[in-house]
Amino acid sequence: MPTVTDAQRHKLNRDPIVDPHVILIEFQEDGQSAVERAALNNENIIWNGETYYRSDIEAQTPPTGDGDISSQLVASNVDRAISRALDRARERINVRLLLIDTTAPDTPIIDTLNLMVMPTASAADEGTVSAQLAARAGLQEPVPFKMTTRAEFPGIWIA
Repeated sequence: MPTVTDAQRHKLNRDPIVDPHVILIEFQEDGQSAVERAALNNENIIWNGETYYRSDIEAQTPPTGDGDISSQLVASNVDRAISRALDRARERINVRLLLIDTTAPDTPIIDTLNLMVMPTASAADEGTVSAQLAARAGLQEPVPFKMTTRAEFPGIWIA
């Protein structure tokens, strides 16, 4: 995760905040080319030539600095579009969270670089979908077995 600069931290801590920040979210299923984009805003946002559609999603941004990356999303599911998309997914869903400053949108303040996945999601009766986001690579993922050779790791073949 990128570390927030002192200037960005100062700008975020001003009261009142003059320049709004917007969270952008991208969802993409492994092996699929289609990317669903959402903006936590009351109007559509165009960022880097892509349109992020306004949506009713509550998101917690992951903490900056070192450590585990995790986040929580709660989205409105009034039209059932999100739950239908989750039901169609057969592979892991990758998630990218971006926090941008609308006055300087070219450089995101936080960018998870598609390194988060949605391991669990559930629909509730009150018309919401809740999802937990976690780091893409973790200790729970199996590492494929491979025989090593002297050319790949010469230091372990001393003797």
